[in-house]
Amino acid sequence: MKILNNIYILFIAIGMTSCVQETSFSDDVKAYLKANGSAKQYEFAYDELLNMLEKQYPKSESNKDGWTYLKANKDEYVSEMIVLLVPIYEKNFSQDTIKEMTSFYESDAGKQLANDPTKMNATQKTTLNKFYTSEIGEKILQKQPILTKEISKASENWSRDLYETAVSLLK
Repeated sequence: MKILNNIYILFIAIGMTSCVQETSFSDDVKAYLKANGSAKQYEFAYDELLNMLEKQYPKSESNKDGWTYLKANKDEYVSEMIVLLVPIYEKNFSQDTIKEMTSFYESDAGKQLANDPTKMNATQKTTLNKFYTSEIGEKILQKQPILTKEISKASENWSRDLYETAVSLLK
């Protein structure tokens, strides 16, 4: 009986370790998506959708609750999109690669690239060139067609679902 209990505890511990590792990888991908500006792009897309919808469905007493809901839940919807992107990156890159990619985007050059690449100085451009000619940079460039296709599909689904939800709330 004691042996069975120990085996049971061992399986639980292994299962918990696996979940912690998965969560850690997911968290690393989310940190990368925040650092590289992806999260900001989806925040912008959300805002633009609301601006467009405001022209079609001006705020009124009848749709006030819908507008309140949409404005209050922006972070939740953007987080849902980021969650959709996580498996795409997990499938295409190792956790160590994601961490190195994040490190680049947390650097001065990476921050400027994410914020406004047209304002990169010579040093930042040199750092960027070194990054993209590195092994990791080459891997990113190699995976770009796959990422573009998969991210586009996820973005389209997210946008469509968000639009349908918003319209149903504002009609």
